[in-house]
Amino acid sequence: MARHHSALHRKFDIKPIAFRVMKGLTGPYPVLRKAVSFFPDFGWPTAEKVDLREDSVRSFNLLQERYSRQRAFVRSHDVDVVNAHCRFPDPDTAHRVIAFVADVLVPGHTLTPVDYATGKQLAFDTTADSNWHFAYPAPAAFSTRHVKGAVAAIPPYRHYGHLLTDVLMPLAYALHRGALAPGEALTIVTARSVNPMVQSFIEGLRGIGVPLSHVKLAPWERVHAKRYLYARSHCCNLERVFATPEALGYARSVFDAAYADRPRPEAAPRIYLTRGQTRLRQVTGEAELIEGLRGRGFKIVEASWSNHHEQIDWFGEAQTVMAVHGAGLANILWARRQPLLIELMAQNARKSTGLHWAAEAGADYEPVVGGPEGPKQAFSIDPAAVLREVDAILERRPAR
Repeated sequence: MARHHSALHRKFDIKPIAFRVMKGLTGPYPVLRKAVSFFPDFGWPTAEKVDLREDSVRSFNLLQERYSRQRAFVRSHDVDVVNAHCRFPDPDTAHRVIAFVADVLVPGHTLTPVDYATGKQLAFDTTADSNWHFAYPAPAAFSTRHVKGAVAAIPPYRHYGHLLTDVLMPLAYALHRGALAPGEALTIVTARSVNPMVQSFIEGLRGIGVPLSHVKLAPWERVHAKRYLYARSHCCNLERVFATPEALGYARSVFDAAYADRPRPEAAPRIYLTRGQTRLRQVTGEAELIEGLRGRGFKIVEASWSNHHEQIDWFGEAQTVMAVHGAGLANILWARRQPLLIELMAQNARKSTGLHWAAEAGADYEPVVGGPEGPKQAFSIDPAAVLREVDAILERRPAR
């Protein structure tokens, strides 16, 4: 449950209650679960149904000595989200998994692949329960599309960072590693309303020559795939799921192909990524901070689904990036110049996400904190104090 939810909201949230009721009603009956398209738990199919192509372990770059001071800093008041049910307990490594799974259902209302025999969502790392967001009933059994060949699904994530690092990057990694045979076609399944970045990813794959079909499912439809491409990275620390930096060049080529006709923004050596008028994590004092940063040569930018091509260029060319903790920090993965990432966060609510992404991209990293976190993860800053910290950080960093 998100930190910004009140105790009252958590107590009376109807979704966990509905989940438990539906799980009790459907019980251990895969046929009934398939009839109502409710798949409440995770599992992994039997070995004869799985063609496992890769299960490799990656140790994270944040363990390097160059990040030891920053690592100790973010561990204080750490609020990283940890999956207690993950069967890989080491928070400093991830398992990269590529597999083809036989006989899989993809329901249109959640886009989460399900083992046809057991009615369990495909998950290599856990056998625990899902939740209402990824498992709720819908009339998806009324229309089934049977798709031949390799199939991959992209669930409708709203969080830019998780969509990029947890979903698209592992798929790019699998394709980069040659999961498909030369000339083999891939069908990508999405929701009927497609996220603009996902649409660009699909168009970019076509642009670099991947034979591709795109199936858009309505909530009442489902796909039955004989050969499903499972490409995921698994870590018990959910802030560190990204584990495929080898595929960053491939992913960049995909988006370069998709955005070939888009105008490129003017590059800036220093950028500050503002969250704008978001619901969560508003920063009191940010306006004064922005004015001070402008005086120090920072270009102020804001991310949206419609300007993803600009985000890639901003972060690709910048030498210094500053941003409030949030999904937009994932753009540091597009860095080309091993820049410096300065992350602004609440004093008592620190996460290793930004450090992890920066380290995997080979970037330098410096954390800066404001006041304690309040409702909706908002916090305040002393702009003058933060600017003094930024000045000290920039002075310490050798010119490049």
